[in-house]
Amino acid sequence: MSSSSAGRGSDGPQSYRSVNQANWDERAPAHANSPDYAVAEFITDPHRISSVVEFDRPLLGNLSGVRGVHLQCHIGTDTLSLARLGARMSGLDFSPAALRVARDLAARTGADIDYHEADVYAAPDVLGRGGYDLVFTGVGALCWLPSVSRWAQVVADLLRPGGRLFIREGHPVL
Repeated sequence: MSSSSAGRGSDGPQSYRSVNQANWDERAPAHANSPDYAVAEFITDPHRISSVVEFDRPLLGNLSGVRGVHLQCHIGTDTLSLARLGARMSGLDFSPAALRVARDLAARTGADIDYHEADVYAAPDVLGRGGYDLVFTGVGALCWLPSVSRWAQVVADLLRPGGRLFIREGHPVL
């Protein structure tokens, strides 16, 4: 559930954003092979839903026909889960390594998910404004942000009137 920090100053020879992105690029293959993410199970079981989305399922409600975007989607298991519950999903992440896994997972499962590589703060420019019924973000996405208020404006820009934000947050160390 990666993010970035456009607008933040340099932390020495590399910017915070580039260090953060390198961190997530390195994690993506490890997460793809981790039993915690269960990528192989998503491929073999067309009804597999991530534990994050399964936990939130009662609060998510009926997603049939909902146009959703998963910000900071990482390797796409939650994005695929939302699509399997009926949402028409897009995903956005700044890690090309994570998006390679997400796109491969979508292709191997026949899911019609459009993934976009971009800084989360650029999401309205990349995805368009006001086109989504649902903005979703999962565990550990907000703690990486240098500006939650700027991120909230991104969410507001993406949502249609009457649309909703669904956050399930907790620090990944927990």
